[in-house]
Amino acid sequence: MSDVRRLVVVGGGITGLAAAHAAAVRARELGRPISITVLEGSARLGGNLITERVDGFLLDGGPDSWVASKPQATVLARDLGLASAIIGTNESTRRYYIAWGGRLHPVPEGLVLGVPTKWLPLAKTRLFTWPGKLRMAIEPFVVARRFEGDEDESIADFASRRLGREAADRLVAPLLGGIMAGDAGDLSVRAAFPQLVAMEQSHGSLVKGMRAAARARRATDADVDLGTSAGVRGSAFVSLRHGVGELIAALKDRLSAQGATLATGVVAGSLRRGERGWLVGSESGAPFAADAVVLAVPAHAAARLLVNLDSELAAMLASVRYVSTATVFLAFRRGDVAHPLDGVGFVVPRSLGRPILASTWASSKWPYRAPEGHVLLRVFFGGAWGEDVLARPDDALAKLARRELGAFVGLNADPLWSRVFRFERASVQMRVGHLALMRAVRERLATLAPTVRVGGGGYDGFGIPDCVRQGREIGRASAGEGI
Repeated sequence: MSDVRRLVVVGGGITGLAAAHAAAVRARELGRPISITVLEGSARLGGNLITERVDGFLLDGGPDSWVASKPQATVLARDLGLASAIIGTNESTRRYYIAWGGRLHPVPEGLVLGVPTKWLPLAKTRLFTWPGKLRMAIEPFVVARRFEGDEDESIADFASRRLGREAADRLVAPLLGGIMAGDAGDLSVRAAFPQLVAMEQSHGSLVKGMRAAARARRATDADVDLGTSAGVRGSAFVSLRHGVGELIAALKDRLSAQGATLATGVVAGSLRRGERGWLVGSESGAPFAADAVVLAVPAHAAARLLVNLDSELAAMLASVRYVSTATVFLAFRRGDVAHPLDGVGFVVPRSLGRPILASTWASSKWPYRAPEGHVLLRVFFGGAWGEDVLARPDDALAKLARRELGAFVGLNADPLWSRVFRFERASVQMRVGHLALMRAVRERLATLAPTVRVGGGGYDGFGIPDCVRQGREIGRASAGEGI
């Protein structure tokens, strides 16, 4: 057994499971025997990816989808036999709203991530003033900034520079900042939305870049067989028919078939050098011996594991901020909601001073989420500006969600039921300078412990595709090293 490579993955979320799967595949390619152990501190695998069924409704407690333009998660789903389960958003509701002036305004057609690609719908909207619209319209003539080295910029400053302050405050900041439950004035555009920076660099304009990307997508849709239903075509986001939890279940089954050990309820307490390789300490028993270790956990958890190896490295990781959030699901009879719900939901600018961050209308956004004659709505709380709200118990948070929804969509009755999901310190805040910090972390870790790797949401990108990509990269590298 001395030739068997021992890999221990700490963290059973999507990154850790993708890393374990990639390591197993890579070891098979190399003809090398490998022993893979995944340690997950909670009672279930999947991390923030949680899918539940309640009275015929389907709930994705955390992320409910991934970005279609990033192929890594779609490729993994297909590799796991889920091609026929991949779905796009409902074609008739592919728009969203902004709360402003006491009502919901539909975001004008052609506004992609806050960037206008069609001028007539922008001219007609009441969401922006005429000076604001004109400022957005001249974006193609704004001189592009060339970033040098580690230069960085916040999302809010980037949006203001390209599109104007009004567009930044009313649309871009609540939309892009809201995705990370963060402060757009503090978050790094280069770390969180590098595609926008790349558009400015390559096209000199976000408008020109968005139009070029749209042409490329149309060409891809025309030329490539996605192996999925036609409804996926044209959808900016994709999910799975039975929720994103299907991806976790398929990974669990595949890893079990590959002989991996999946240990839930096992909290990794320390990482130290052993006689050969590493010892991953456990709070509940003997340490796990490893030749390579993947830490697929938030940076603050990785910091605790690495503090005895190198306090400076641990301090760097501990400096990454995370915020807590909660999602509240409310189920209604369709007749008890006045709004037509003809979109995927709405976002709320911070300047309105409301506790709600956003709402998604799950049964409008996706098929198969609610029984006939019913709707399923989700409300987001917490984040960089609203963590104090999370001190309320579940029933009080559900009442607040009902009140906030009622202010915008019109509710004629109490919900049939509610369900609260809480995510403590789970939303990373990739602040200005994040890329330089992460490069320093990886360089120091590679010098001190080249067979230990970190990855996951917030290290290098966020969202399911970026987590899958990182998991695949570090899993293959961990399996492919010399012993």
